[in-house]
Amino acid sequence: MEPGEPADKSMNEFGHDRVNVLLVDDSAFARGVGRRVLRHAGIKSVLEARSGQEALDLLDPAGRPVDVIFCDLMMPRLDGVQLIRRVALLDTPPAVVFLSAANAALLKTVEDTARARGLRVLGVIEKPLTADAVHRVMARLGDKLPSGGDNDTSISVSPEDVEEGLARDQFTLHFQPKVAMANDSVVGFESLARWFHPEKGMIPPSNFIPVAERSGQIGVLTDRLTMLALEQSAAWASVRLLTKISVNLSAYMLVDLDLPDRMASDAERFRIDPGRVILEITESGLLQDSANTLDILARLHMKGFPLSIDDFGTGYSSMEQLRRIPFAELKIDRIFVNGAGENPKAQAILESSANLARSLQMSVVAEGVETQEDWDAVRAAGVDIVQGYFVAKPMAAAQARAWLSQRVKAS
Repeated sequence: MEPGEPADKSMNEFGHDRVNVLLVDDSAFARGVGRRVLRHAGIKSVLEARSGQEALDLLDPAGRPVDVIFCDLMMPRLDGVQLIRRVALLDTPPAVVFLSAANAALLKTVEDTARARGLRVLGVIEKPLTADAVHRVMARLGDKLPSGGDNDTSISVSPEDVEEGLARDQFTLHFQPKVAMANDSVVGFESLARWFHPEKGMIPPSNFIPVAERSGQIGVLTDRLTMLALEQSAAWASVRLLTKISVNLSAYMLVDLDLPDRMASDAERFRIDPGRVILEITESGLLQDSANTLDILARLHMKGFPLSIDDFGTGYSSMEQLRRIPFAELKIDRIFVNGAGENPKAQAILESSANLARSLQMSVVAEGVETQEDWDAVRAAGVDIVQGYFVAKPMAAAQARAWLSQRVKAS
């Protein structure tokens, strides 16, 4: 396909005709090609910058909001790495796509550097830019725009806000499907916290969970969210939708020795088999309080709750945790999934993680599957279960049931 030729699908089908893009490249020719390709791909709003400094000027809060930067790496005076360092300091940084003819190893290092600075990297495109490549990376944006909505990190909350939100029942759950790769069947849903504030709008978990943890409110919040998950599971069971549901446990809950008895009691009250409630524990959280953590996890396992090690590979003691704790599920972090098909190192980590899980008789889940390329990569690695925007985005319970019914009819 030629650089200016439109892809088979219009970007409008993905809902990104309203996305504001900033194209940064010191080459006038490259900017011209890039502008035509982006517009052929359905992106109507394209700003251009000839240098990193000019890009920073355009990213001024008083100007037009930018959702995605398409950024060249090799620029004089302020190169792409330096630009991204400055972009990461913005209150609401845009997502990033890197453009370069550099070697794959360098591109991966730059991509990881941006992610380490808290930026959302949609991918890397080797020059010349094509509409197909634009569609591929923009598909990873989903419906999350950095300039607002689910990704808005500019919303600040206080412990008092969390307390009021709990008192007024403002917290709820969305559910993201988990699909078996063997037969494309839905094997469960992960429950994900949501806070719909009457004045501030939707507040993402990354904004309120740390506040609840620091203020000591995480126990009450987790109990509330777990109760909602069990209640929803019971409601689904009443209409013969027997599916597993995953619940996230904060590391700060793994010092509460009463947790196993309380969860078992709640499951019994809702007549839910504990085997249908998967408890996801982030790997890094397993180091909070070794003795109490092991005590709590052992008793949860004894009471029939399957344990899942979440964000596997991002901590410092993965193998030690697998040796000590009876996990039933291993979830590979999205940083090893997104773009794995184009990254031999990430693909190797996927394959070794899947092999490790199988040898320990654990199911292996790949989270953050956002494109066909991601799907193909995790399938090739031997992953059992996937979740991510390529399957479905998180949705309210009623939407999840409607989505499942539609999926059954289509099969």
